[in-house]
Amino acid sequence: MEAKYRQLIGLLGSMSMPDQASSEDSGMNISDRLGLDVIFQEEESAEHLSLDMWGSCRAGNFQQKLKENESFKPLRVYLMKLVADYFNRVNVSYFIYGGTALAVYREGGKIIKHDGDIDVAILETDFSNVVRNIDKFPALKDGDVLMSDECSLRKRGWFDGGGKEIPFCGVGGKRIQFIATRKLFRQFGFETDEHFDIGLAHVDVFTLSEHPDDPKCFCVNWNLPGVYDYKKKAFPKSIFFPIKTYSFEGLEVTGMNDLKAYLEIEYGYLGRGAMYDCKTQLYVKIPNNLLTQLPGHIQKSFLNDS
Repeated sequence: MEAKYRQLIGLLGSMSMPDQASSEDSGMNISDRLGLDVIFQEEESAEHLSLDMWGSCRAGNFQQKLKENESFKPLRVYLMKLVADYFNRVNVSYFIYGGTALAVYREGGKIIKHDGDIDVAILETDFSNVVRNIDKFPALKDGDVLMSDECSLRKRGWFDGGGKEIPFCGVGGKRIQFIATRKLFRQFGFETDEHFDIGLAHVDVFTLSEHPDDPKCFCVNWNLPGVYDYKKKAFPKSIFFPIKTYSFEGLEVTGMNDLKAYLEIEYGYLGRGAMYDCKTQLYVKIPNNLLTQLPGHIQKSFLNDS
């Protein structure tokens, strides 16, 4: 089973995973190839509980994740500030998203301790604006931040040979990543070398477009067969506007008007002590028979995660 976890993490890693061949290329979806049902469903043991979507946070490495996230937290928050300032500079509206939105809603704006990245979203109609105005991002010009807009699952950009933007078509993910450079890591006191993973501090910027089956809803332009089906998550446009201001780790950030409505569609169960169910692609409350098997420090963290 541990080998299965290593295989999963090596292929997927996190929301910032390396690009891989799509299901169209392989003939199988990611869940089938990796046996996610085995990892997340078959083993009725707390040892194999997944506390995130990827199986990368579980009982065996929970304490390590907490320490790692605590050490990188100041840098990650600073990177979020740089990105938010850039969006404001180029007049792009953004929404706190994913685990960052959950942190604002549930934890009063404090990062969830075992969450290892920061997520925001923009409308797909703003994608070109963000990418093409990058010369207005001082931190990038100064060598503190890198930007990637390559498609998840397939290594290609979102502009054709003539410079025309390619719309999302349901394959891979149309997002932007802003990643701290080794230079910025060193400024925050971290020693880096050529093997250091700079992906440990990044902001994921997902894009939203009209849902293909419901014009009154948005969908996220991010599709991983067998892991995340973007058509299953229809977010009513009405919950996004008017945009509201929130506090996240002391920063003033913006988000959709109704965070709870968004989060219930995205995550399902919003309380602490949740596990990911890959079949429903939602989080569910950890059953008591499994919760009681977890080490005491993990159970305590679920009770006091702020």
